[in-house]
Amino acid sequence: MARRTALIVGAGDPATSVAAGLIALGWTVHHLDDDALAWTDTTVADEVGDEPIDLVIHARYPAASRHRAELTTLSADDWHAAADEPLEAAIRLARGAHGPLAATSGTLVFLVPLMASAGGEGFAPFATAAEGARLLAKSLAKTWGGDGIRAHALTLDPAAFLDPADAAGMAEANALHDPPLGRVPDLHDDVAPIIDALTRGETAALTGASLVVDGGLWMPG
Repeated sequence: MARRTALIVGAGDPATSVAAGLIALGWTVHHLDDDALAWTDTTVADEVGDEPIDLVIHARYPAASRHRAELTTLSADDWHAAADEPLEAAIRLARGAHGPLAATSGTLVFLVPLMASAGGEGFAPFATAAEGARLLAKSLAKTWGGDGIRAHALTLDPAAFLDPADAAGMAEANALHDPPLGRVPDLHDDVAPIIDALTRGETAALTGASLVVDGGLWMPG
């Protein structure tokens, strides 16, 4: 099988562990950090050069998003940094990915935390950015399907994005039970193979999906 190429954007987890998981599955992976200020519409093409790209993954949420913050104390600039700017960066990434992915009938995947669906006290800006990214995936799936591009959102347990103390408190407040599968899915061993599967011909009829990959812990309605 020909070696395939992915671009993943985001510092730390879940980007780092998912990238390692894809490499273990035989992918060539380019990894960009959080410096969205340097992004342009040609960033994706500039990063991969002439190499065909089959998959772009958005997992970019800066520190301003991942820190607990009470809505009543946020200034307009604080809100922009934690909620608006991350979504604007996701839009820029998608715009830059269109040409390379259209050339290969590729796949665009947004990784989002489950708090966007189930709520998370103190993380309204993060939930806003994440839900925006999830809806962006669905909109792009409709708009770009004719160009051969599929787009999905994978909603992950907040532990994939947050400091352990924040993630534990959120799980205690929202989860109704232990994970039915006995564990929260591992980014390297479980999430990366699911993303890999979403790029293959066997899933060619699937686009615009919002897949919950949390081991059944949250089960948002």
